[in-house]
Amino acid sequence: MADKKIKLADLVKGSGFEEIPKDWHDVDSPKRAGKKSIDMVLPPKKEVVLKATTAEGEADRGLIVKWTDGKGYEIQYWYVTPDNIVPSELIADGTSKGKSVKKATLKYHYSPDKD
Repeated sequence: MADKKIKLADLVKGSGFEEIPKDWHDVDSPKRAGKKSIDMVLPPKKEVVLKATTAEGEADRGLIVKWTDGKGYEIQYWYVTPDNIVPSELIADGTSKGKSVKKATLKYHYSPDKD
């Protein structure tokens, strides 16, 4: 009896994550020409912990991103462990908004102009 091949779609089912379409993995795909690719699909109302690549001997650091309610994103900066949220400088459109920000919320209100 042959082993049944496990599909990624089956593994992510019910997790809130989605499989990225296969043609997005192919850097030569016409769908990717001149476009940024999707690395991850954020599930709603779940915190996703991202870790930055650090040089050997440097402390771990990263971001926690949460797609809040379909209308915004919360972002927090962590240092050493994801439980250690530390202040960070927030710069918006090239202007510093403060150096002691612990949680930033980006609200989604974009509407494309209707022609």
